[in-house]
Amino acid sequence: MKRPEYLKSGEIARLIPVGSQPELRNTSVTCAILTAVEEFAEAVLGAVGAPTGKRSKVKVWVEPVFKADKGGDNKDRPDALIVVDNGRREWRALVEAKARGATLEPSQVERYLDIAKAQGIDAVITISNQFVATPSQSPCSINRQKLKKVSLYHWSWSYLKTEAKIQLSKSAVSDPDQAYMLDEYVRFLEHDSAGVSEFEQMGKEWVEACSLLFAKSKLDKKSPLVPCVVSNWDELIRCTALLMSRTLETNVTTILSAKERKDPSSRLEAIQNDFICTGVLESRLDVPDAASPISVEADLTRRSVTVSMSVDAPRDKARAPATVNWLLRQLSKTEKGRFMIVAKWPGRIQDTYAELSKVREDVDALIGERKGQLPRAFEIKAVSDLGGKFTQRRNFVPELVSCVTGFYEEVGQHVVQWQAAPPKPKRAAEFENPEGESSDSGDGGIDA
Repeated sequence: MKRPEYLKSGEIARLIPVGSQPELRNTSVTCAILTAVEEFAEAVLGAVGAPTGKRSKVKVWVEPVFKADKGGDNKDRPDALIVVDNGRREWRALVEAKARGATLEPSQVERYLDIAKAQGIDAVITISNQFVATPSQSPCSINRQKLKKVSLYHWSWSYLKTEAKIQLSKSAVSDPDQAYMLDEYVRFLEHDSAGVSEFEQMGKEWVEACSLLFAKSKLDKKSPLVPCVVSNWDELIRCTALLMSRTLETNVTTILSAKERKDPSSRLEAIQNDFICTGVLESRLDVPDAASPISVEADLTRRSVTVSMSVDAPRDKARAPATVNWLLRQLSKTEKGRFMIVAKWPGRIQDTYAELSKVREDVDALIGERKGQLPRAFEIKAVSDLGGKFTQRRNFVPELVSCVTGFYEEVGQHVVQWQAAPPKPKRAAEFENPEGESSDSGDGGIDA
């Protein structure tokens, strides 16, 4: 493969690299898979703006050095240069990767953004064990002026492993040789030598924040605890989404508002503001084809985790008990744990709630004296009091993951939204007038 004229040096990405540095080894293998497996390249590169498709060709050079020394010096050497050419346009991205516990340095990322701008390169992609909600977000705080001409994206190693597993589980890779290579790539990332890790524990600020809020103290808006705790929470939720993606063999994602998708920093700001006011951390997960998003809350004032989802009540029922029975039939297989049902009523009528076990015994436990009215929606929730485990940095992570995955297993996979029945054709008699005469005009024509 001929090296581009603008590169002074750079080696082709090898599927079996001989280098000993974990970052370069992982990067070379990953980039080689991108050049070899079309479907995988289309999934991950398409998500960052590359012109993927059947006609696209992916080429990658490891440790590229540009002939024209613009935007940096020879000390700044990216791990790779990705080039995607679909025949109409060429898209390029620099890659900077970190392995194991190494984290990205904002100053280094900004220097690569400068190099990309000077070289007319479209994007910079970072890879590490740090988690973000979407590839368009970055775990680094970057000067926004640097992003006017160059886009910045981030992949966690876990994200790449998850996407590869989803492709394999769906048999999306048509070529058997390519499928074999992708399977070997997953095996490579799962080996300890690759240094790929999940989010394992909350930061040291977690313990102090839990103690303050449990003691009914207020967090200062300028407290350094807040951004650290919120950042950890965001990483944990993204890690949970990836774990569920691999289990369900579909892409589970963190729900972002339009503003948050456009400005990733606004997401953390919104979570921080709510956290300061309420002491509660909240996020929502989107499971494809599930009845509704799954809401996840961690209440530091009570040391509890709440997982919930909501569905509209059916509108074809005449009595409230019938709407409740509609929901109970969907939860017939829900056995483990204590689940709460909340009925939401129209207007200013106060919500009613009761444990699922009580509602099964008697629907009046949820309806009460409101039999003449119909609920507008139901919320199914599970509240877990974690006690001392809540404050333990390492134990909190698997406990929250267990709460979310357990809720989906017991509730989320069974519940569906109500859907109105399709309209039925009217009988011939319904078209006749009161005197029994046909409503046809008799002139043989059709009225407009």
